[in-house]
Amino acid sequence: MECCCPRDEGNDMKLLRGLLIAVVVLLGLLALALSWLRTQAPGLEAYQAHRYEAAPRPGALTATWYGVSALLLCDGEHAILIDPFFTRPEGLLPLVLNRAIEPDEPRIAAALLAARIDKLDAVLVSHSHYDHAMDAGVVAKLTGAMLLGSASTANIGRGAGLPDGRIRRVEPGEPITVGRFRIRFIASRHAGASGGRPTGDITAPLRTPAHYLDYKLGGTYSILVEHPQGSVLHHGSAGWEPGALAGLHADLVFLGVALVDDLPAYLRETVDLVGARRIVPVHWDDFTLPLDQPLRPFPLVVRLDRFFSGMAQRPEIQVQTLELGREATLFPASVPSGAPASAGGAEMR
Repeated sequence: MECCCPRDEGNDMKLLRGLLIAVVVLLGLLALALSWLRTQAPGLEAYQAHRYEAAPRPGALTATWYGVSALLLCDGEHAILIDPFFTRPEGLLPLVLNRAIEPDEPRIAAALLAARIDKLDAVLVSHSHYDHAMDAGVVAKLTGAMLLGSASTANIGRGAGLPDGRIRRVEPGEPITVGRFRIRFIASRHAGASGGRPTGDITAPLRTPAHYLDYKLGGTYSILVEHPQGSVLHHGSAGWEPGALAGLHADLVFLGVALVDDLPAYLRETVDLVGARRIVPVHWDDFTLPLDQPLRPFPLVVRLDRFFSGMAQRPEIQVQTLELGREATLFPASVPSGAPASAGGAEMR
């Protein structure tokens, strides 16, 4: 004989409502916690105290930082832009939910105009995550530049409508000459225990809108830029390939400081190995905020206070910070006398 016990649907509905209320409360608490974290800025005072200012001089090699690891290098005749990222889709929740995003061409054009950049020789990309590569194809298209990077970066360029004749897939260690710049991409690793998710390659032209996770890693590079006035290493992600930079030299390192888990080892493999005694920390700001808002450290994954405390143990290395969008001469002592006036990015020939 089979006994059937009727279900108490009223209790089921109460349980379901209770679970939904708990989820809503947890999400609300998470939003409040993230909001609070974004108001905190440990280490920001130390960052400002290390400000490096050297006014642009005729013929000088200058650098201008535009948030994350976006860096313009110009010598008055030629200019290259590394990891341009002006769109900066807003909000942490869309990132967590992997929503669709796309380059904001009007915002990019306005940022380039404000920066007085209307022509570039090359756009370089260190890896193909959205915060390094999403705008690269559009920037190259608007400025007449060649796009240099991995096969994944090439497909971001193609998705933006850049013709193949303006795209160059790089090979690690291959020397590339742009004006008086000599450029080499050196294979590296992405920071973080995940190895840089989303990993893998972008295997076809990336049409937008696309999702955050469609911007796959595509390989990670340090970028060495040598110039008669001095040499610069752009190391945008705080991972490393052991010994990869051995035998190379850089006077200054633009050093990514997000997700640093072993600062002494990181410095040994990036700064010490190339003999640099100057570093500029980059990739520390919250890139879910637009550039017209005050920059703040990215919550949880960046602790500028710990970085500066760690650097206090290495006094032989000079930490210098750049103000957003402000051009600075990198090597004042090396500027030749009687050199032609610097034209910045806007008047290159």
